[in-house]
Amino acid sequence: MKGEQPLLKVLICDDDPADRKLVRTYLRQVSGREIAVLEAGERAEIQDALNRGRVDLVFMDVRMPGKSGMEWLAQISERQTAPVVMLTGSGDERVAVQSIHAGAAGYLPKGRLSAENLASTIDEALNRWRQVQQARSDQEEMERLANFDSLTGLYNRRAILGRLDEQTRHAGRYQEEFSLIMADLDHFKKVNDRYGHLTGDDVLESVGRLVQQSIRATDRAGRYGGEEFIVILPKTDLSSGMNVAERIRKAVEAARMEGGKGEVFGITISLGLSSYQAGEEAASLISRADDALYRAKKNGRNRVEPQV
Repeated sequence: MKGEQPLLKVLICDDDPADRKLVRTYLRQVSGREIAVLEAGERAEIQDALNRGRVDLVFMDVRMPGKSGMEWLAQISERQTAPVVMLTGSGDERVAVQSIHAGAAGYLPKGRLSAENLASTIDEALNRWRQVQQARSDQEEMERLANFDSLTGLYNRRAILGRLDEQTRHAGRYQEEFSLIMADLDHFKKVNDRYGHLTGDDVLESVGRLVQQSIRATDRAGRYGGEEFIVILPKTDLSSGMNVAERIRKAVEAARMEGGKGEVFGITISLGLSSYQAGEEAASLISRADDALYRAKKNGRNRVEPQV
């Protein structure tokens, strides 16, 4: 039916049973919404209610035993569990401002409790929550567009070089080893010339996926440019890095690509590997991996070459 509202699961957190009953009574008088009410008066009960399943809105008393309402607000906001409306026995504007700044979606003094005020507070809190979630989603999308290559799904050149700078500084500070793979598709121009650039884009997308599937969650892969890729391997020595590079090489060699007219063909990839040396900068690491990649190309392609 048009205008029908979905079931709203509301959690009332207050250590005073009389206050919980008052909020519950007014919630049941709110028209136009189907509301399921959960109650919690102690720390363990609140945590259990939050862990148990979906909660759409939380009414949280500012003064709670064991863990203050503001502390609960911080936890719930950080985990993006649900919008929180803070309740207090007074109409202290200072507490209201503090609550909103801490992430509360609303604030209501208990002295102003009524079905009408609860209804408007719920509407405002849910609307604020939707706006915050949309803003967060927009921000995440902007970050994704700024950091990831739209074709391969890997980090773009700027982002992967930024990660490499971070990894280099980290390795220097904590004296940790790591390795870097530079990879380049073999004869990629022939793919574009024979099958077209759309097929070439499909190949790059497929290779990006194969690279990502061949590495650990802690590794970082990026498109360096054109048909070139970079893979950062934290806490990985040269020997282990060679194993990863070989795994990527085999995955690409075994893959079957398809042209626009259904033609099936294979591709190969050449890879060069370097390992971080104490005090080294990212540019030097890239240069040595690139030299190794050049030797892989020179020595027949479809192979892995380590630094010399």
